[in-house]
Amino acid sequence: MSFRICARARGKSRAFTLIELLVVVAIIALLIAILMPSLASAREQSRAAVCLANQRQLGIGSRMYLDEHRGEFFHHHDGWVLDDGTQVDTLPTTIEGVAGGGVGHSAAEKPWVIYIQPYLRNREVVFCPSDGTSRSRALTYSLDAFNGGIESADDEPPPTSELAIAEREHLTLQSFMLNSVFTHKSARYALEGALYGFLSDTRAVSLRNQNIVMFSERNSEAMNARDNDAFGSVSQDDYDTWVGEAALVRWGSDAGQHENQGWLRYNRHGRNANYVFLDGHAERMNWSKVRELQFPDRVVRRPLDNPPD
Repeated sequence: MSFRICARARGKSRAFTLIELLVVVAIIALLIAILMPSLASAREQSRAAVCLANQRQLGIGSRMYLDEHRGEFFHHHDGWVLDDGTQVDTLPTTIEGVAGGGVGHSAAEKPWVIYIQPYLRNREVVFCPSDGTSRSRALTYSLDAFNGGIESADDEPPPTSELAIAEREHLTLQSFMLNSVFTHKSARYALEGALYGFLSDTRAVSLRNQNIVMFSERNSEAMNARDNDAFGSVSQDDYDTWVGEAALVRWGSDAGQHENQGWLRYNRHGRNANYVFLDGHAERMNWSKVRELQFPDRVVRRPLDNPPD
């Protein structure tokens, strides 16, 4: 009797029908669709947190460098920089004279990532996980390995140097950019009374903006783009605020398909980005809040009519 009952029970079992399987698949797909945005958001929040932690290390390392060098960064050039990037030995006497027309600089650029490296001890901290561009594969720790120790802008780095390889393959050398008021003398700022000479700890005390932004997130996607001849530069690791807000966040039609981009990736993390300040602290901020903190007197030069929010 018990055998017949078990056999009868087994006979009643059956496989899922096609409709039932489709319903299960549809439910799973719906759950995935609901969960994916949350998972993506959580992943980006994690990346943003790592980026902020890296910037905090960069801030600490930069403060250590400044403390050991009389509160000053290295100087890129000794001349006064005009708005077009050229230089003059003598500061112009009128504001009209700062527009341009100087001479090109002869000294090779000095990569901050190498100069500050002894205080960081790890090149990985100068990258943001949300910067999806291809990174330099051979991270070096000396000028000779980075660019061959070249001293003139007319010299080409050795083909096997990190810089040469990055320029050939459009690789990212760092995800952050240095505010060039620390390493350049702006003629415009001097004549406008905002900042005379290189920004240092001593000069910062007399600024209206005493805790100016030191590092911002680099727009590597646009800066490394092969079709961005007007504004792109793999080697560029700093930015000039005195030329105006457009260069920072919105180049305009001259940049072609990159017209809504600028040197800085102000929206790297949603609508915000991470920034390092002169006192060494790092903070995530919206461009509408941080834009004036990029300038020594908190006055945005050539402000956009509709800046990013």
